[in-house]
Amino acid sequence: MSDQSVEKAATVAALRRTLAQMSGRPHAAPNAGSESSGSESSGGGSTMLAVPTPIAELLPRRGLAPGSVVSVSGAMTLPVALLAAASAAGATAAVVGLPELNLAMAADLGADLGRIAVVESPSTRGSGAWDRLEVTAVLLDGIDLVVVGVDRVTPSRARVLTGRARRQASTLLVVGPPGAWPGASVRFSGDVAGYRHLPLRRNGYGRIGGLQVDVEVSGTGIAPRRLRCELVTPGIGEPGSLRLEAVEPTRRRTAAPARAGWAVAN
Repeated sequence: MSDQSVEKAATVAALRRTLAQMSGRPHAAPNAGSESSGSESSGGGSTMLAVPTPIAELLPRRGLAPGSVVSVSGAMTLPVALLAAASAAGATAAVVGLPELNLAMAADLGADLGRIAVVESPSTRGSGAWDRLEVTAVLLDGIDLVVVGVDRVTPSRARVLTGRARRQASTLLVVGPPGAWPGASVRFSGDVAGYRHLPLRRNGYGRIGGLQVDVEVSGTGIAPRRLRCELVTPGIGEPGSLRLEAVEPTRRRTAAPARAGWAVAN
């Protein structure tokens, strides 16, 4: 066996030990099914994966089905909010190759960081060459939600991982450009529409008090729907934490609300 194969085998073993500890159950064999944690029963002994309340309004079953592949493009607010809602509801999660995903923001949205494993972007050169999709395949064996960043995936590889997610009843959340994952059953896109500024006492000073994101969802059995959400940051001295709220349906993602304190994002 080559040094590279030995290194990969050791990495796979370490990943499986980690996911077994996170899931709280013995690691299943690669072809064995596993139940996932979520927000509400979907029948057949499995549960729907929890999503933020505004996003739930866009989905027929108010959550993400175990074994499905979900693609997300545009604003990173979306995958962060989805990750936060799932882990807060008790699901185990893993993030692969997404250093730009803001875990501090996820924690502010209520994420349980103790239920989230982070795999740094795998090497693509040298004897340690490693494919993030291989890592993803291992994690699908025992993690409820696997979030992976991709640029473009071939249909053949997409079919293999889609089948694995289905067998393991794990949800695969793919973050990348539109169309990066062929055949995703649920497709989200998000576009930042504007920022709200909180002025301080001195002119010219202030801080961002929230942003608005136009969310669009479509997919298999899902009629395209749009919703404007607001990521609200409490003001100085105000109680509460970061939260995502529905604002209004929107027809044009470039539209900005005509209200004081909002500025259109560039």
